[in-house]
Amino acid sequence: MIYFKILIETMTSKNITRMNKSAKAFTLLEVLIAMAIFSTAAIGLISNITKYQESQLTASQRTIGHLVAMNKLAETRLEKKWPSVGVTRGSEEMANKTWYWLQTVSKTTEQNLRRVEIEVRLEPEDELKVTSFIGFIANKRIGKSKR
Repeated sequence: MIYFKILIETMTSKNITRMNKSAKAFTLLEVLIAMAIFSTAAIGLISNITKYQESQLTASQRTIGHLVAMNKLAETRLEKKWPSVGVTRGSEEMANKTWYWLQTVSKTTEQNLRRVEIEVRLEPEDELKVTSFIGFIANKRIGKSKR
C-alpha cells in the first residue's frame, strides 16, 4: 500500500511538469548533422565494398585466363609437329565460361626456336585482353639422329 501511495505522489501533475522541463532532446539541426555524418560514412563504405568486388572479379578473370593460356601453350608443345608461323584463334571452356584465345607464333633469332604468344579474351571481338602469356617452343628434331 505504501508503494501505491509513493507512486501516486510522483505521478501528480506538478511532478510531471518538472520532469518535462528537465528532459532534453536532440534538436532538428543535431539530427541532420548526425544523418549527414552517417550518410558520408555509409557512402564511403559502399564505395570501398564495390571497388573490392570489382578487383576480386578482375583477379579471378585474370587467373582463369592465365590458366587457359598456359593450357593452350602446353597443348601446342605436345603436338607432334612444330608450330608454323602465323595466327590461330579458338575457344576454351573453363570455370563454366567460354574463353577466346588468339595464338601468335613467330620466328626468333634462333633457327630452331619459336615464340608463342597467347592472348585470352572474354569475347572474341574484345579489343582488351584479359591476359597474355608468352612462351618458347624448341624444334623437337634437334639432337635426333637421322636413320
